[in-house]
Amino acid sequence: MKQIFTLLISLGAFATSFAQYSPRHKDDGYVYNESKRYGGNFSPRDKAFQVERINREYDFKINGIRKSWNLSRHQKKVAIRSLERERDRKIHMVNERFYERQRNYDHKWHDR
Repeated sequence: MKQIFTLLISLGAFATSFAQYSPRHKDDGYVYNESKRYGGNFSPRDKAFQVERINREYDFKINGIRKSWNLSRHQKKVAIRSLERERDRKIHMVNERFYERQRNYDHKWHDR
């Protein structure tokens, strides 16, 4: 009985080892993720959330510099200008990323 049971288990393991998925059929020519309007998970709501997060982060940093008592007035202005430029750059990058995905919406499907 043990031999039959062992034979059935080994035969089952052997049979299932050949039933694995073949990677040859991976590319069937259909672009699955490009059919979404905003390029996957980056929607206008996500863009607005990222811009708000950047604004909060830099507002906190700017308020910290304004309240700093060990910096001169000129040093505060320079530091605040630098942070504002950095914030504008980051927001610009988020906007570019969003609009780039919108411009390239479904372009792979139409190229075929």
